[in-house]
Amino acid sequence: MYAFVDTPFSPSGVTHLTRRHRAVGFEKELEELKEALKVAKEGNNNVLAVVVAPYGWGKSELLDELESLAEGEGFDVYRTALSLEGEFAIEIAAKKRDKPMLVLIDEADELSRAAAVHKLGVLGDEKFVKTVQKVATYIRALLEPRSYKHLLGDPERFNKIAIVAALTPQLYYTILKNIVPDVFDLTSGRVYKEVVIDTRFPFWQFVETVKQRLLAYSAGERMKKIEAGALNPLDPFTLQELAAVYHLAKKKGEVAPRPLLKLMARLFQLKKEGHRLAHLLREEGLNPDIDDEVLELAFAAIPVDVKKPYLKEVYVYKIPYDDKDALSAAREYLIARGAELDLKDPKNTSFEPYLYYTLLEGGKLYVYLVSEEELGLERYLVGKRYIAAEEVAKLVGWEEAQTIAALSREYGQRLENPNALLEEVEKALGVDGIKLRVCCGYAVWQNNMGLREAYLFLYIDREEDLRKITEALSHITAQGVVNGYVVDYLNIFVVSRVLLSETIQQAISPLMSAYWKRFFPNPVSNFATLEIYGADKYEKLRHELIRHAIDKFLKREGKPPSFVDAVRLGREKSREQILRYTLALKRGREKRFIALLKAAEALDAGEEVEGLAAYHAVEEILLRTFDDSIHEKELKSVVATLFPVNLWRDLREDDVVELMKLRGVLVPMGERLYKYRGDIVRSYVAEVLKQIEALRVVEVEVRTPLGTVKLAKKIDLGEIHISVEDRKSYAKTLREALLKLHEAREKYEKVKSELEREAEEKAKLLRKISAVLDKFPQRRKFIDLARLNEEVVRREELIAQKAEEIANMWASARHMAEAVGSEINVERDLSLLLELPEPWLDEYAAHLRIRISEIEKRYAELIELERSKKVALDWIRSKFGIETEDLESATSAVASKLGVKKRLIEVIAKRGKGAVLDVDELAKETGLNREEVEKELEILHKAGAVEKRYVA
Repeated sequence: MYAFVDTPFSPSGVTHLTRRHRAVGFEKELEELKEALKVAKEGNNNVLAVVVAPYGWGKSELLDELESLAEGEGFDVYRTALSLEGEFAIEIAAKKRDKPMLVLIDEADELSRAAAVHKLGVLGDEKFVKTVQKVATYIRALLEPRSYKHLLGDPERFNKIAIVAALTPQLYYTILKNIVPDVFDLTSGRVYKEVVIDTRFPFWQFVETVKQRLLAYSAGERMKKIEAGALNPLDPFTLQELAAVYHLAKKKGEVAPRPLLKLMARLFQLKKEGHRLAHLLREEGLNPDIDDEVLELAFAAIPVDVKKPYLKEVYVYKIPYDDKDALSAAREYLIARGAELDLKDPKNTSFEPYLYYTLLEGGKLYVYLVSEEELGLERYLVGKRYIAAEEVAKLVGWEEAQTIAALSREYGQRLENPNALLEEVEKALGVDGIKLRVCCGYAVWQNNMGLREAYLFLYIDREEDLRKITEALSHITAQGVVNGYVVDYLNIFVVSRVLLSETIQQAISPLMSAYWKRFFPNPVSNFATLEIYGADKYEKLRHELIRHAIDKFLKREGKPPSFVDAVRLGREKSREQILRYTLALKRGREKRFIALLKAAEALDAGEEVEGLAAYHAVEEILLRTFDDSIHEKELKSVVATLFPVNLWRDLREDDVVELMKLRGVLVPMGERLYKYRGDIVRSYVAEVLKQIEALRVVEVEVRTPLGTVKLAKKIDLGEIHISVEDRKSYAKTLREALLKLHEAREKYEKVKSELEREAEEKAKLLRKISAVLDKFPQRRKFIDLARLNEEVVRREELIAQKAEEIANMWASARHMAEAVGSEINVERDLSLLLELPEPWLDEYAAHLRIRISEIEKRYAELIELERSKKVALDWIRSKFGIETEDLESATSAVASKLGVKKRLIEVIAKRGKGAVLDVDELAKETGLNREEVEKELEILHKAGAVEKRYVA
């Protein structure tokens, strides 16, 4: 239809099976990769380069260009995909000696997605891990063929090899650098060069890419028309359509080659089917109730030549990018409207709807500025053109244009206040920590992943402030402390509306070349970033902050202020410097002291100790911090101040001091530490030996009511040979002595624990027997405390228990025995029995139970007798009024008075009041016959003592 030999745009956005076009915009990356090819070809070395770019940013296109370039340079090219499907392998059979070879490894999309979604969690996927391990093995084999003869064969054949792997940041930085750092690490691995694809795709580059694709796939007929000027190279598209597509991608946050080319493929197909741009825009969700032509021109947001009722008149300026003065005027205009224009980097000049767009013409970059007013740039004025009016622009979602301008003005006024400006700088940097007051400004201190950092935000409005700031910074960088908070590195931000940046720079620069924290061998500049915005840069800073605020307001991914990247880069460099002073103690199950002792021994022997590569540098710095001696606590404080102890693994300030002692560099004397001196080392070794000697005998004492249990035991600790001729011999002797001391303490504690257990067992027996003797002291003569054992204690406890049982038994029966007049004396018997070695307490207890049973019986009878006597006296008192406590005299008086038998009166009285009298029972009890009983009962009835029924 359009005279193309093939479709210029693949529906998937990727390269066609038959590739006719050349990639656009990879000139810088290709130059870097050509260097790797040159090293491999001209030397005899094999190199690995890594191309890094996000998913969809043209890694495969770049490899296509490199493949074409390498073939022209005489390279054999082998290309493969790094995928989860199929076996990863590199074809090496055809490799010839001295014939250069390029191996291209392209990360497959499914691997990119897995790494992006799961990150380190993908390591749980066995297939993923195997793929990574295999590719790492192949790459190492090709880089070091001599070490992989079993895999490659003759290593001499595998020279002049360049390997280029195209990877996403998620896979490369997050996963490969962590799990196979021996291969994929620029500093410690085998990566010769990292080539990071510039992930900016400005509008002018997009237009050139589309133009190149259309030209590459044009048939001869179409090319003739273009050369004759009869056809626009962008045909079947217009510049307005490309602007609309770019605007659409920008709205979606997908300004990248692949999504843009997918949109172009879709638009190309729609045009072939007779549709237009509006159809694509409505498919993508832009569906206002307006005419298709209005929608297209409003969303394209760049001027057109034809006047329409819904368009307004504007001025269009075509400014060459190399005219910085003219661009500065344009930039001022754009900043006031919430946009930015980078005067240094053409990749940052792209497209802002209704404001400007960029194009390459004749190999030269131009900025097309759209203005509603004349800007005094007449020499670049193209003329008047037409663009969608505000009310039309609002219909396609551009209603915030006026709001942005108002926000820009309001925000700009606020930033006139230096304090407000510094606060916005702080927000842009994303600082979150403790706020501290410092000279001419403030600081924010934070602990970021173990690194203690401070941001200093300073403002100068006079020369005196510059002097104060210089003094304050001098103190901070020399001490490494901000208001009492230790810092591992600094980020210094200085602004001034009065002094020039150069003036401030000249005043502060000497500080940056001074030694960091006074004692480091490195300058302050290695541990600090310095951003200066003097009067000559103050407005630039304001503009960057305004643009940043507007980007946040619009919730769009804008470029952060330039100082943000500068500070981040500086922080990364400072972090690398700090990491050089990190330490780690590698130990398994052994105790910390033993691990430190072994480390000190290895360091003295000049061996490399894992985790302690920086130790000698740390020790050297620490020794500079004092002359002859220092208090141990002070030295520990110095360690915490000078070094990033938060990043040390399983190692603390105490451990570093201990290592210095174990190496003989420091000699303890009381609470102070002295640098090695031959005249004091003997006294310290003697002190250690004295401590060992004190541990040769273990003594334990336990107090009991019957005296103190004392136990002692000697420990065989061997001997130590002393040699203190120099520091190394002293350190060796000291380590031997301290190891012996450590072992002696362990043995001492073990023996002491055993003795304490034994002494406690003896004390326990003594406490038990003491409790027995407190109750029954007469048993003392039967106990030999020196030979006391469990059996004796158990015997005596049983005797005491039985004696207590007898005592308790008697205690409950004593009052009954006394009542019945028993002569038994259990206390006396028990006392006599306990005087016997083996008292027969069981037999005595059995006999006592029988006696107590008899006593209980007699006591019961006595109680019953007393009760019946009382009942009888009560009856006589109630019937006859006789008051006496003598039953005998009472019954005699009644019998005499009535002429009744005394015995009968006694039997009836004992029955008490209300008792039923049975004649036969009375006769039986009194020994009288029935007639006599009846006769006398009649007498008692008449006297009123009993009822006729013979009821008393």
